[in-house]
Amino acid sequence: MSFENEKRTEERFPASENASCDFVSPVLEDFGPAKFKNISLNGVGLITSERLSIGLMLAVKLVNPIKNFSKTALARVVHVTPIPNNSYLIGAEWDTALTYDELKFFVM
Repeated sequence: MSFENEKRTEERFPASENASCDFVSPVLEDFGPAKFKNISLNGVGLITSERLSIGLMLAVKLVNPIKNFSKTALARVVHVTPIPNNSYLIGAEWDTALTYDELKFFVM
């Protein structure tokens, strides 16, 4: 899916089959797991059943059990796009960019 108003400065990579997003939660509210769509040093794409507000701060727990690695990071919602099956594609920017070594755990 491509977007006409693309604002990312870093390329996103498809998430590997072994990587997962165990939860995504507004900082004060937990609404459960989300599907991990893609990731970059500066942001993440998630699919949720919840419509989130632009500007909402999320606590995102990323997990790759095969590589015995997990990380919880803060991200701010920058776009919300309705998609089929009553779901939403959520684009969020990391509060603090991932390192290249952290990124590798989720794309390789």
